[in-house]
Parts: sequence; C-alpha cells; structure tokens
Amino acid sequence: MSVNFKISASVFRMAMLLLVLLAPFEGLAGGVDGSVVRPIGVSAPKRSLLHHRSTNPFGSQYFQLASAIPLQRGEGLYRNVLVSWNGLSYGITDHFSVAAGVDLYSMLNSRDRAPVWNTRVQVGGSVGGAFHLAGAATYFQLPLTLPGNEGDTTITVGLTSAMAVLTYGNPNNQLSLAGGWADDAEGRVQGPLFIAAGAFRLFPNVQAVTENWFFLEGSRTLLANSLGIRVVGEHLAIDLGVLYNEQLAEAVLPFGLPFVGALLNF
Repeated sequence: MSVNFKISASVFRMAMLLLVLLAPFEGLAGGVDGSVVRPIGVSAPKRSLLHHRSTNPFGSQYFQLASAIPLQRGEGLYRNVLVSWNGLSYGITDHFSVAAGVDLYSMLNSRDRAPVWNTRVQVGGSVGGAFHLAGAATYFQLPLTLPGNEGDTTITVGLTSAMAVLTYGNPNNQLSLAGGWADDAEGRVQGPLFIAAGAFRLFPNVQAVTENWFFLEGSRTLLANSLGIRVVGEHLAIDLGVLYNEQLAEAVLPFGLPFVGALLNF
C-alpha cells in the first residue's frame, strides 16, 4: 500500500520564505566582539534586507537588566515596552553610564498609587578576554504585594539595590550573572537579589533573550522570569516575549504577560 503526500504551493512558498529569512548566511566563527571572521579572499555577502547580518548595538541591554558590556561614550539607548514603559540609557564615558525609566500608565493613575519609575548608575568594562565586570546602583519605585494577617496588601516601596554584574561573551552571545542587596530603607522589604540573563544569536538578525530575577525577601522568594526573541537591526531592535510570575499568572494569563518592546540606538 502506498501513501501520497501533497503539499500545496502556498505552503511550499511560505516554507521557502522562512528558510531565506532565517537561514544563517555567514560563518559561525566570530571574534571576541562578535564580528564574523572570514577566510582570506572571501568577500562579505551583498547587503540586502534578507541576507544582511546587522551589527548589534544592543549587547548592553536585556529586557530590564543592563549587562556588564558597557555603552560607549556618547552612545545611548531608548527603550519602550508596551507603549507605557519608557527608558533611556546613556554612556557618559566608555566605562560609566546612567539610566532612567518611567511607566506612563502609572503616572496617569497616580491618584491611587505613586508612579513606577527607576534610575541607575553603572561603572564597568572588560576585565580580560570575553569577561566584563560592572557595579550598578539602582533605585526602583514600584508596587509590591506583602502578606499580612488580614490578607495581602499592596504598597508602594522605594527599593535601592547595589549589585555586581559579571558578563561573559560579546554583544551577540553572552551570559550574565548579577548579585547584590536590595532594601527599602524602612525595614519593610530587604534581602539578597540575584539575576541570571542571557542573549544568544540564533539567526543572522534574531536573538533569543532571557532574564530571571530572584529576590529573597524574608521567608519568601519572589521570582520574575522572562523569555523572548529580539529582532536586531542596525539602529532598531524589536522584542517579543513573555514575563511570568505567580501574580501575573493569576491576573493576566496562565503563562504570564506577553509583551512587545523596542530598542533604539542613538
């Protein structure tokens, strides 16, 4: 008995288009800075929308955490998530950067609760080879749910954190580990804070990005995990991902909060 498989012309054309868009057109070997190494005499591929591998000016930024790969002097990043969150990072020198962000939706509802915003200063750079080390101080103003005898209560806290960030890799492929202490200065919320993040170039212009926060507050461990892809362009990157924790799983969707973000290099 024979079995015949038929593939429609439209499905075949779609499959071929995906192969053209996603197939890596350049060698896998790269330098420390993520650049592609080609044999002598082999010219670079022609620049085109489908074939061109964009440089990656976004290696200093995950979804929220900054890696230890520094912004260069005079280089900046604008970040927007779900229209509401807007953030800026700027390199004052090759080793010192500042950043700030604000949530517009929380500002429109500031009569009920204080706006959500943050600011950060970071010092760091290469410590040899593919290793980068940075120290960062961050202030967050955000709502936090605390357990109580009469049920959970949501309060607005001003949380200050000091962390060391170690990054191994280059803008295209990297892994970061961060650890430090977070405290609201009033004794209500305090504890060690750890973050593990990574970004890996899967295709010429597509990266996989993950970021995972672990805040050990008293007897509780507060978790926030995110996973997504980043479509990388010369000056613009688009993030598509999902943020998960228990509160979001109950309030939004079982798998968390889907989000769309954009990064603009200037």
